[in-house]
Amino acid sequence: MTALNDIHAAIWKALATGAGPQRSPLTMWQAATNGIGEAAGMPQVRTVVLRDADQTGGAISFHTDVRSAKVAQLRADPRIALTGLDLGNLLQIRLEGRAQICADEAERRAVWNAARQHTLILYRTPFAPGTPLGTPEAGHVDARGDDDGDGDGYANFCVVRVVLDRLEYLDISPDGHRRAVFRRDDGWHGAWIAP
Repeated sequence: MTALNDIHAAIWKALATGAGPQRSPLTMWQAATNGIGEAAGMPQVRTVVLRDADQTGGAISFHTDVRSAKVAQLRADPRIALTGLDLGNLLQIRLEGRAQICADEAERRAVWNAARQHTLILYRTPFAPGTPLGTPEAGHVDARGDDDGDGDGYANFCVVRVVLDRLEYLDISPDGHRRAVFRRDDGWHGAWIAP
């Protein structure tokens, strides 16, 4: 039987691969926040792209538009849960933690400068995510255009770091499901739980 320490290492390896330069099954995650305003009390789920996995700091990060509902929700309640699924390896990983919106301008600029240019185009749109549009094309931004007035979209760019409190591993292979949970107290502590 696989040891819990090996499972913990496998989780972080999967996170590092998901955040790496090549797309992997664990690059895109479903992220759930708590709704506010009209959606108060209703979980809000969307897909985010894993951009960094910091095992030493016990954190992951993703980028988003600062005008998005998820940023407002995380400012109101920083608790967040994420789920990733690797069907090829019959593996599900769940994460829970507290989000921090990056306020360090030098760090934010460094992340922006290291990002791929084709992904940064998304931040040039003058429309906040979820804004009603007459046509889908109305929300498109030409790679050469300056549609938001700030030149490159940097003003709309947001880095979200999630300091993790809980990791969960679920092996759903046909020869018997196995599930383990890891909680951060004074270091990470793991235990087997029923699948």
